[in-house]
Order: sequence, then C-alpha cells, then structure tokens
Amino acid sequence: MTFFTENITVQGITVPLRCYIPDLGGVPKYAGNRPAVIVFPGGGYGITYHGEAEPIALKYVADGICAFILDYSCAPVRFPIPQLEAFKAIRYVRENAERFGIDPHNIATTGFSAGGHLCSCTGTLWNKFQEYFEKEGMNDVDAHVYRPDKMILCYPVIRSYSKFAHMGSFINLLGEDRMSDSALLDFLSTDKQIDDETPPTFIWHTSEDGGVPPVNSYSFALALAERRIPCEVHVYLHGDHGLCLGSCVTGQFDYTTPHEVSEWIDKAIRFAYVKF
Repeated sequence: MTFFTENITVQGITVPLRCYIPDLGGVPKYAGNRPAVIVFPGGGYGITYHGEAEPIALKYVADGICAFILDYSCAPVRFPIPQLEAFKAIRYVRENAERFGIDPHNIATTGFSAGGHLCSCTGTLWNKFQEYFEKEGMNDVDAHVYRPDKMILCYPVIRSYSKFAHMGSFINLLGEDRMSDSALLDFLSTDKQIDDETPPTFIWHTSEDGGVPPVNSYSFALALAERRIPCEVHVYLHGDHGLCLGSCVTGQFDYTTPHEVSEWIDKAIRFAYVKF
C-alpha cells in the first residue's frame, strides 16, 4: 500500500486528504480500473472521529479499493466550507484516476453520522451548488466532475426538521445566527434534495439509535425509492449510535463475537464494486 497526504484548500483553509492506494499483486481483474471510496468521519461537525476514519479506509484497501479520508473543516468553520472541501476531494480523485488505477466512473463517498450528512450533500447538492462553486472558482469544469457515482451512508444525519433531526450537527455547521434561516435549513435537509441525478446509495442504521434516529435513513431511502434510484438499505435491530465497524477495533466488542452490524462493511465493499 502507498500512503500519502494531499492538501484541500477552500477560502484559505487547508485540510488533509489522506490517500491509501493498495498495491497490485499479479494481474488482478480490476488492475487500472479499481473503485475508490472517500471517507467522511462523523463527529457532529464538531470533530472528525478517528474511529470512523482509518479503520474504515483500511477495510476498503484490504479488498483492493483505493481509499481516501477527508479530515474536513468543523466548527467554528461553517457551511459551505466542509461541502466545498468534499467536492474538491471528489474532483481530486477523479482527475487523478488514471494515476491511481481508479475507474473515474466508480468513485463513492462514505460518511458516518454528520459525515453521512456531508456524504449525502455530495450526492444531492452537486448540481445545486453553482453559486458556491462560482465564488470559489470551482466552476471551471462541468459540475458532473463533483458528482460521486454512489454513496454509502452510515447512520447518517439527514433531516434538519422535526423531532428526529440532530440539531447539534446543524448548529455546528451553520452557527446559531443562521439557524433561523428556514430556506437554508430546508436546502440542507438532503432527503428533500434528491432528484433524478442522485446516485445509487447504500444505507445502514440501527433501529435503537437514539443519537440520530433511523427515521433519517428511512426518509432518505423513501425519497430515493420514489425516484426509482437504486438503494440498498440495512436497518439492524439492536445497537446505539456510532457503532463504526461493530468490532473490537472500533468498539467494546469481543474479537470472537462482533456486533451484528459488523457485516455491513462487507456488504458495502460489494456495493462499491457494482457498476450502475
């Protein structure tokens, strides 16, 4: 595996994009045509949690997928900077696809909790961000350069409305002064922004999640289904918020008896290889 870090800069703020490129042994089927996944850790837009970063990336790498981790800006940095950083990360991977042996048409984003919200923004707002792209000088290419080919949402924050919203994430993203902007909150409720160009999506959650209720995932999945966009959904019966891999690596689980959710990563890896 080759590891290196690239810098992503938006409005004078620079964050690292950690890059994990698996070595090729022999002449595998996907040589020069591998999937890529960009990981957005969770943390309520207040931090990027390490347990939802490198342990996830290494799982993908072990199965031949090029993985990238974006340590995106968090509070007190506000919207739209994290979103622009995410879009720039997608562009970086796509524009360097040949160099890394990546299929430029099979680039996924993966996000956990608030990172799941950021992930959902990449798939639903890429064609609604023209104003922000123009201000940042990012409108020099077709907007499709910023579109992920699929999304993998892990117990994601989706709604900014109703009692099922995780308002702490939106306060960190917007700041208290913009929490009264109903139009902006509506724009950031990504279940309301799904259209015919939203990419296929993999979602998992637990029914007992008290931090970010599973209604967030249900509403996103329902909106995808209404548009007939391919969607794979897994809602596990047990488990609270933030289970990560559901193993001893990222949780208090015995090595021999991982949590029931631990199967999600293998399912997500298969999803990453599927071409739509």
